[in-house]
Amino acid sequence: MKNYLNTFFKWATRSFFIFLLMILVVFNFRFYQQPDFVRDESGVWNEDVYEQLQFLKQSLQAGADDEMQGLFPEGHLFIHALYGLIAADFASATNADTFGNGFMEYEDLPEGVALRELDWACDEINSTKGKQVFTEGLPLPYGVFYRGWQNYLLAKQINQRNGSQRNIADFQRNADEIAAAFNQAPSPWLESYSESAWPADNVVAIASLAAYDRYFHTTRFAATISTWLEKVKQQLDPATGLIPHATDPDTGAIREGARGSSQSLILSFLPEIDPVFAAAQYALYREHFLAFRLGRAGIREYPKGQEGSGDIDSGPVIWDIGGAASVVGQRAAGMNGDGELFADLRGSQQAFGFAFSWNGKRRYLFGKLPIADAFIGWANAVHQRENQFLRGPAPWRIHFISVLLGIVFCWLVYKI
Repeated sequence: MKNYLNTFFKWATRSFFIFLLMILVVFNFRFYQQPDFVRDESGVWNEDVYEQLQFLKQSLQAGADDEMQGLFPEGHLFIHALYGLIAADFASATNADTFGNGFMEYEDLPEGVALRELDWACDEINSTKGKQVFTEGLPLPYGVFYRGWQNYLLAKQINQRNGSQRNIADFQRNADEIAAAFNQAPSPWLESYSESAWPADNVVAIASLAAYDRYFHTTRFAATISTWLEKVKQQLDPATGLIPHATDPDTGAIREGARGSSQSLILSFLPEIDPVFAAAQYALYREHFLAFRLGRAGIREYPKGQEGSGDIDSGPVIWDIGGAASVVGQRAAGMNGDGELFADLRGSQQAFGFAFSWNGKRRYLFGKLPIADAFIGWANAVHQRENQFLRGPAPWRIHFISVLLGIVFCWLVYKI
C-alpha cells in the first residue's frame, strides 16, 4: 500500500508540472495569436469578436449586469453600453445596407444577431432600471455620464439600422438637450453626479453630437463643439498638457490631473470630435503614460514620475501599469492609427488574460469578471479587416524567463 501511494504521489506531481509546462507553452504562443475572420453572404467578420459577444450575451442573460452593478457604481449601464458598441462595431465591418434595409433572410447570420443585440442593449439603457442610479435633478437630467453613453449608443443604432423616425427624433431631442446644457454651463465639464465632473464622460457626450452632424451631414452642433474645444484647451492639466481626470463642474478647476484610465477612454472618442486635437493629445499620452515591462507595452495609470494605487476607475495597478488603462488603451491606439501599439497591447491581453474559446464563446480571465470581457471586446472590435494590424513584437524577455521555468519544470519531472 505504501509503495502504491508513493507511486501515485510521484505521477500526480509529475502530471502537475507537465500541466504547468503546457500552460507555459500556450501562454507564450498567445502573444502571437491573430483573430480569425469568416466570410459569408454579408461580408467578412471577426470571429473572435463574435464569440466574445456570445459569451457576454450568455453572461447578461444570467444576470451579469446586476452583478456588475453590485461591484461598480455604473456597472449596469457600462456593461450594456459596451456590449451594444461591440455589436455595432462588429456589424459595421460588414455590408451595412444588408441590414439597414431590413432584408430578413440575413437576420440569422452573425451580423444580424449583433444588430438585434444592439437594439436590446439600447432598450436596457433606456429602461427604468438603466437610469435608476442616476440623478434626474441635474442641469442635464440624469447627468452627462448617463446621457452621453445613452446618446452615443443611440447614434450607433441609427447608423446601423438607418433609424426609425422615433429613434431619430429621440436622438435629435437628446442631442439638443446635451448641447443646451453645454452652452449654458459655466465650464466645459457637466456633472455626472451632483458636484462631481469627470471630463471623460463629457467627451463621450460631445462625441454623440459630432456623430449627429456626421450621420446627417449637418453643422447643427458645430458651434457647440467648437466652443467646447476652445474651453477645454484652456483648462488642460498643466503637468501633462492633457485633459484632466476630475474637475470642478462650476469653475473647471482641476481636482485630479490626467490619469491613464480616463486618457485611454478619452482618446477612444476624441478622434471623432477633432482629429487634429486628438493627434496632439495622443502624442502627449504616449509621452507620459506609455511604458514597457519585460519588453511589452503597457499604459501607466499615473504619469511618469508619479505613483499611486488602484481604485474603482483604474482597476488593478501592477508595476505602475493600469489594468483598465491598458485594456482601453488598445482601443485608443487603434482609433488613433497606432497599429504597432494596438498589436502589442492586444498580444499581452491574449496572454495575460488567458483568452480561450469554448463552445463558440470566447472569454478572458476565465469569464469571472464580465465587465473586463466587455472592455476587451470593445477594444478588439476595432480589428475589422484581416491584416489590419500586424502581430506585436516578440516578447523575448518573457520567452527567456519562460524557457528557464520550462527547464526547471522538466528537471523536476525527471527527478521526481
